[in-house]
Amino acid sequence: ARTLDAVAALNTGDVEGYLSIYAPGAVVHGLPEHVTPDASGHRQLLTDIRRALPDFRAHVEAVVADGDLLAARITYTGTHEGVLSGAPPTGKVLTWDAMTFRRFDDEGRVVERWIISDDLGLLHQLGLI
Repeated sequence: ARTLDAVAALNTGDVEGYLSIYAPGAVVHGLPEHVTPDASGHRQLLTDIRRALPDFRAHVEAVVADGDLLAARITYTGTHEGVLSGAPPTGKVLTWDAMTFRRFDDEGRVVERWIISDDLGLLHQLGLI
Protein backbone atom coordinates (compact mmCIF):
# COMPACT_ATOMS: atom_id res chain seq x y z
CA ALA A 1 0.00 0.00 0.00
CA ARG A 2 2.85 2.38 0.82
CA THR A 3 4.34 1.84 -2.65
CA LEU A 4 1.02 2.63 -4.35
CA ASP A 5 0.71 5.78 -2.21
CA ALA A 6 4.18 6.79 -3.39
CA VAL A 7 3.15 6.25 -7.03
CA ALA A 8 0.07 8.41 -6.41
CA ALA A 9 2.40 11.14 -5.07
CA LEU A 10 4.58 10.84 -8.17
CA ASN A 11 1.54 11.18 -10.40
CA THR A 12 0.73 14.53 -8.79
CA GLY A 13 4.30 15.75 -9.34
CA ASP A 14 5.43 15.17 -5.75
CA VAL A 15 8.84 13.60 -6.47
CA GLU A 16 9.94 13.97 -2.83
CA GLY A 17 6.78 12.20 -1.63
CA TYR A 18 7.51 9.38 -4.05
CA LEU A 19 11.12 9.08 -2.88
CA SER A 20 10.10 9.06 0.79
CA ILE A 21 9.76 5.26 0.62
CA TYR A 22 13.49 4.88 -0.14
CA ALA A 23 15.89 4.08 2.70
CA PRO A 24 19.09 6.12 3.03
CA GLY A 25 21.73 4.43 0.88
CA ALA A 26 19.19 2.69 -1.36
CA VAL A 27 20.65 1.45 -4.65
CA VAL A 28 18.69 1.91 -7.89
CA HIS A 29 19.78 -0.28 -10.81
CA GLY A 30 18.80 0.47 -14.41
CA LEU A 31 19.13 4.25 -14.38
CA PRO A 32 20.83 5.92 -17.36
CA GLU A 33 24.64 5.84 -17.19
CA HIS A 34 24.93 9.59 -16.52
CA VAL A 35 22.79 9.28 -13.37
CA THR A 36 24.10 8.06 -10.00
CA PRO A 37 22.52 4.71 -8.99
CA ASP A 38 20.84 5.97 -5.84
CA ALA A 39 17.81 7.96 -4.67
CA SER A 40 19.44 11.28 -5.66
CA GLY A 41 20.01 9.97 -9.20
CA HIS A 42 16.44 8.70 -9.28
CA ARG A 43 15.31 12.19 -8.15
CA GLN A 44 17.31 13.77 -11.00
CA LEU A 45 15.81 11.39 -13.57
CA LEU A 46 12.24 11.92 -12.35
CA THR A 47 12.71 15.70 -12.26
CA ASP A 48 14.02 15.64 -15.84
CA ILE A 49 11.12 13.45 -16.96
CA ARG A 50 8.55 15.70 -15.28
CA ARG A 51 10.15 18.76 -16.90
CA ALA A 52 9.84 17.12 -20.34
CA LEU A 53 6.47 15.43 -19.69
CA PRO A 54 4.55 17.72 -17.29
CA ASP A 55 1.57 15.34 -17.18
CA PHE A 56 3.77 12.26 -16.60
CA ARG A 57 1.86 9.35 -15.04
CA ALA A 58 2.83 5.90 -13.84
CA HIS A 59 0.03 3.35 -14.16
CA VAL A 60 0.63 0.22 -12.09
CA GLU A 61 -0.77 -2.64 -14.18
CA ALA A 62 0.14 -5.60 -11.94
CA VAL A 63 1.94 -6.26 -8.67
CA VAL A 64 3.39 -9.49 -7.25
CA ALA A 65 4.98 -9.64 -3.79
CA ASP A 66 7.06 -12.38 -2.19
CA GLY A 67 8.79 -11.82 1.13
CA ASP A 68 10.84 -8.63 0.95
CA LEU A 69 10.47 -8.34 -2.86
CA LEU A 70 7.79 -6.58 -4.88
CA ALA A 71 7.56 -6.79 -8.68
CA ALA A 72 5.40 -4.45 -10.73
CA ARG A 73 4.50 -3.98 -14.37
CA ILE A 74 4.05 -0.29 -15.09
CA THR A 75 2.90 1.78 -18.07
CA TYR A 76 4.25 5.33 -18.22
CA THR A 77 2.57 8.11 -20.20
CA GLY A 78 3.13 11.81 -20.72
CA THR A 79 2.84 14.59 -23.27
CA HIS A 80 6.25 15.49 -24.70
CA GLU A 81 6.45 19.25 -24.03
CA GLY A 82 10.15 19.62 -23.15
CA VAL A 83 13.52 18.17 -24.16
CA LEU A 84 13.72 14.44 -23.33
CA SER A 85 16.82 12.33 -24.05
CA GLY A 86 18.02 15.14 -26.29
CA ALA A 87 14.82 15.14 -28.36
CA PRO A 88 13.05 18.50 -28.76
CA PRO A 89 9.34 18.64 -27.82
CA THR A 90 7.01 16.88 -30.23
CA GLY A 91 3.67 17.40 -28.50
CA LYS A 92 3.09 13.63 -28.78
CA VAL A 93 1.64 11.58 -25.95
CA LEU A 94 4.39 9.06 -25.21
CA THR A 95 3.65 5.62 -23.76
CA TRP A 96 6.16 3.00 -22.66
CA ASP A 97 6.25 0.01 -20.36
CA ALA A 98 8.59 -1.03 -17.58
CA MET A 99 9.06 -3.79 -15.06
CA THR A 100 10.45 -2.93 -11.68
CA PHE A 101 11.54 -4.94 -8.70
CA ARG A 102 11.92 -3.47 -5.22
CA ARG A 103 13.52 -5.02 -2.16
CA PHE A 104 12.39 -3.66 1.21
CA ASP A 105 13.97 -3.49 4.66
CA ASP A 106 12.15 -4.43 7.89
CA GLU A 107 10.74 -0.90 8.13
CA GLY A 108 9.11 -1.11 4.69
CA ARG A 109 11.61 1.16 2.95
CA VAL A 110 13.08 0.41 -0.46
CA VAL A 111 16.74 -0.59 -0.11
CA GLU A 112 17.29 -1.81 -3.67
CA ARG A 113 15.41 -1.34 -6.92
CA TRP A 114 15.82 -2.70 -10.44
CA ILE A 115 14.18 -0.91 -13.38
CA ILE A 116 13.81 -2.60 -16.76
CA SER A 117 12.26 -0.10 -19.16
CA ASP A 118 11.34 -0.21 -22.84
CA ASP A 119 13.81 2.55 -23.65
CA LEU A 120 14.01 1.42 -27.27
CA GLY A 121 10.27 1.95 -27.69
CA LEU A 122 10.53 5.38 -26.07
CA LEU A 123 13.45 6.42 -28.29
CA HIS A 124 11.47 5.29 -31.34
CA GLN A 125 8.52 7.48 -30.30
CA LEU A 126 10.91 10.39 -29.83
CA GLY A 127 12.16 9.91 -33.40
CA LEU A 128 15.71 9.25 -32.22
CA ILE A 129 15.86 5.83 -33.92
